[in-house]
Amino acid sequence: VRVSVSVVMAASVQVAPARRPSQNLSSPSRRMSSERMSRLSLSTNAIEGGLDLIAMEKERKKLSAEMKSLRLEFALDFVDASVKSLVVVSVLTAAEFQESHAILIGLLLVALFLSGFAVTMRLRDVSDLKFLVRHGFSRRWKKKERISGGQDPRVVRDAERRQLHHFIFRTVQAWCADLPWIVFNVNRVAQTGGGGGPAVVLRTVSIAMAGFGFGMKFAAFVNLVKLTLFAGVKMSMKEVWEELPADVKCGVGHSDTADTAEAMREAFKQCVGQIADTPSFMVVTMTADHDHRAGLDVLAELAPGVPYSGSTTCRGALIGDKAVHGGQLVAVWGIYDPEGFYSPGIFEYTEKPVEDAFRACKKAYSNFKAERENKKSVHGVPSFVWFNGAPDPEDRTLEGFAKALGENTPVVGGSSADNDITGKWKQWCSLNGGTITSSGCSFTLCFCSAVVQGQLFTGYNATGKKGVVTEMEGTRKICTIDDRPAIEVYNEWTGGHYTELMASKENPNILAESSLYPLGQVCGQDEDGEPFYRSIHPSQIWTKTGAVQVFSDVKEGESIVMMSGTKENVVNRIAGVASHIVRTSGFSLQEVRGSLVIFCAGAMMFAGDSIGIAAQKLNTALGGTPYMGMHTFGEQGMFPDGLSRHGNLMFSALVVSSRRRIMKVLNVDTGRSVLATEPEFERILAQGCLHTL
Repeated sequence: VRVSVSVVMAASVQVAPARRPSQNLSSPSRRMSSERMSRLSLSTNAIEGGLDLIAMEKERKKLSAEMKSLRLEFALDFVDASVKSLVVVSVLTAAEFQESHAILIGLLLVALFLSGFAVTMRLRDVSDLKFLVRHGFSRRWKKKERISGGQDPRVVRDAERRQLHHFIFRTVQAWCADLPWIVFNVNRVAQTGGGGGPAVVLRTVSIAMAGFGFGMKFAAFVNLVKLTLFAGVKMSMKEVWEELPADVKCGVGHSDTADTAEAMREAFKQCVGQIADTPSFMVVTMTADHDHRAGLDVLAELAPGVPYSGSTTCRGALIGDKAVHGGQLVAVWGIYDPEGFYSPGIFEYTEKPVEDAFRACKKAYSNFKAERENKKSVHGVPSFVWFNGAPDPEDRTLEGFAKALGENTPVVGGSSADNDITGKWKQWCSLNGGTITSSGCSFTLCFCSAVVQGQLFTGYNATGKKGVVTEMEGTRKICTIDDRPAIEVYNEWTGGHYTELMASKENPNILAESSLYPLGQVCGQDEDGEPFYRSIHPSQIWTKTGAVQVFSDVKEGESIVMMSGTKENVVNRIAGVASHIVRTSGFSLQEVRGSLVIFCAGAMMFAGDSIGIAAQKLNTALGGTPYMGMHTFGEQGMFPDGLSRHGNLMFSALVVSSRRRIMKVLNVDTGRSVLATEPEFERILAQGCLHTL
């Protein structure tokens, strides 16, 4: 154990800075190398387990040392008390009772009392230490469990307290028992003139024994002076504060029952069963062929007052290790977060989606401001915004959110979808007893008390085929690339993939065909200097003009590139996204509490029968924690540069951890808690009382 732990401890020295999460949604300005975070997630359990073993081994050694010290002190006190008792007996039997004899008897009684009390205290301390070694915690502790991650600070605190009390008591013995005995008996010998005989020898021996004991105990007195005057050790018990994890739990439930009301009951029951409490917020999704009004009415009865938002999903969802496809679906993902705040909103799109989003977002934020004083564990901007809008104005909606909340506020979610791209999608939220729309946007400002981490990734790779958009019609119809008809350039890039479709008299839908060769745009560089892309899904060819319709906004003068991918890339990438998020987040897999996932409907169809493998890989990457993966007609999430964007054929994931957004600490002796935003927190840090996770 010592060899393996020493290696782990060496690694822990390097990964210690990981307590500051990089690129987490609460502080997106910082990032951490993947290599360092990989070492952290691999070694966290080994470090904690190894350090706990070392700490308990130290406690066993401490017990052995204290037992030896007890035996030695007991032997010395026993011999000293025995000699003093013999002196008193010899004096009383050799002469008539005198006043000095009463003093001698008093000194003996003081010595016997202090020695007996010292032995009793030491035996109690040893008994407590034995209990600690056997059970891992002390009988004196209010919190009857061990603080993990090495030696419990209360063990150190109690050891210091025992040492201090020992020094105090040995000092009392020295000055109140040994020194008076020495002074009295030396003075008596001087008055009687010494002489010989057993009584005088015995008295001399007792003086020597008392002098020897005083010398040993004087060392304790010197140590006491050093500790209290120079080392600053206080007589009062040192406080021990423990960093608390976030009080969050996640759950997910689903049902493929055709009856919407019954399906909602089943899904909600499963979700609440995993949380074991009433959710604080829910994301609800259903396929387009359900009676959405009936489902939301039942949900309002089951969870009155609980905020939710959501939308329709395409053909099913990913839940656990399964792709739940092939029929009707109702799914509910919930989070229990009593210290958080969740403010839903919904609005209809007009001709000005930027202003629409801005006004609705400000209104939802005003609800948080009204409750801010009651929610001290969250503050500032939301941890993230959960987004489900109708397809088309997504880019402009994100612009409105950024205008209202700041561009670094993460927006995560997906555009509502249906099973056959016939416009049967819906959006909903809990406002006004459950509001449903088909041409609007539902969203929730999520002030989560836990640290969350998310990112948006594409499942495709860039090719060497690229050009510049030279003419646009509106925001999503590319007319020309490099001053040539867009479809001619795009078809050349694909090697003639669209030649037959270009001859069609209609304006053909190319969603299926373009899933193999989507377009893409460079949106910046990652921490390694590599470009990161958002993929764009071409949806239609305008045969008369040669224009290409796409599902994301593009501007004239922007560069685009052709992307390519395989089913294997799509299947493996979603699990890679989850693993990457955990690896770069600053928290370990053991701290993951749940996740919300967006898996593009087009990518899902492209993956085909392999989608079940994607669910299995995703479930493994998330450590089996509750997650729900919706299939959408557009994906929104955070890019490595900290900005939220819209894309197509992409994967967006949000991971909820047990790390607190605002640190909260607990006094393990009194049960009182303090937030890092409170003035007292600085005192706790300054006094070194905090034990961090």
